[in-house]
Amino acid sequence: MINLTHQKEQPPTTFLVYYQGFIAVAAVIIFFTRLDIYLQEHTPMIPLYWMFLFLVASLPLLASLPGKLNSISMSILVWCGGYIAITLISILIQPRIPDLQYLENQYRTIIFFLLMIGIFSHHPLVSKWVKLAVLSVTFSNVCMYVYEFFNPAAFYLEQRSPGRSSGFYDDSNTASIALIVGLIFTIDMFKPKYRLFYALFVFMGIATTFSRGSTVGWFLVVGLLIGGKVIPRYQIPLLSLFFAILFTILVANLNNLQYLKTADGTNLFQKDTLARVEFLVDPFAQKDSSQASRLSFVNDAWKKFAESPFIGKGLASGQNKSTLSLTGKAERSHNIYLDLMVEYGFLGAFIYPSLLMASVWKAQGEFKKQALVFAVFMLSQGIFSHTLLNDFCSLVIYPIAANLNKQSYFKSQLDLSN
Repeated sequence: MINLTHQKEQPPTTFLVYYQGFIAVAAVIIFFTRLDIYLQEHTPMIPLYWMFLFLVASLPLLASLPGKLNSISMSILVWCGGYIAITLISILIQPRIPDLQYLENQYRTIIFFLLMIGIFSHHPLVSKWVKLAVLSVTFSNVCMYVYEFFNPAAFYLEQRSPGRSSGFYDDSNTASIALIVGLIFTIDMFKPKYRLFYALFVFMGIATTFSRGSTVGWFLVVGLLIGGKVIPRYQIPLLSLFFAILFTILVANLNNLQYLKTADGTNLFQKDTLARVEFLVDPFAQKDSSQASRLSFVNDAWKKFAESPFIGKGLASGQNKSTLSLTGKAERSHNIYLDLMVEYGFLGAFIYPSLLMASVWKAQGEFKKQALVFAVFMLSQGIFSHTLLNDFCSLVIYPIAANLNKQSYFKSQLDLSN
């Protein structure tokens, strides 16, 4: 088990450090769980208000800012500056006026990044508390997802994706990504012999979201963790046996899943979730309509990119406005690379990968293997999601990764000097 604190040359633990740790844990609980979105449905507090509240709460930390500049991820700051620059250039070279709401969202992203970098940085005690908070959220999310699967109205009056669990999140894909990120950040808190069981426990939660992208992502992450010996390789037979049994059960009972009922008599497996189970059993027998609709959004985005591949078509051009009348919102390509390429041209494809690179820049020490797994996983999820630079739940992940990376770097340097 990794101890994030070390005895020699550890910075002093003052009241301000405890205060910062409290704010950092609160930020994880509010934003990483997407509780800010859930509370919006029941209280006047919108996500933007929560950001302002944390801005005010972090003002006492400004006094200590000059002394902890070396612990702040400068690579993230450089990325923020580059993101602002490319946006301003895009506005200047585009003939049409940009969507002001979209521009406001981008600057909100930058402000949130800077705020979270300051809250999570500086002291190893803060990093330790943050990891414990992420671990607690991961455990509670798995329990909530499983409970919601059997009680669909547990957290919302009506599920946005019937039959797919999401807990406090309003999107099952985001919910499953949060689980895997939690797994990556906290797996080193367990002894090696227990890590596979922890990963399988997380898989239980992912299974109830029926997210194809995250299911593939889980196998990718576990494969990389085994390859890096984070999860012992001698447990591979146990992993294979588990999925052989699971696959056999699914194949044998696939035709019976549609008859399973909840306590109130509704179908436990909806039409969409049944199709997703069939996809897992036989990917070439895909029948659900969601795949076809997503392909149409991708085709629309590729056409827009082909029309202006060098400078893009401007901010918010990735939206498919023809879907407004059907869903109440403009759909996008569900691919962050393609989405940014439509708006910024071919250089837009590098915006998101550069953020991940900035988050784990010069990874060393204990976090190095986890940093690689995190970057690869998030790169893969960009193919399935376009919201990884929009909502606070996703945005809080990168400062956490950058801070864990920075603390691991400090500990590695200290170990070399001793």
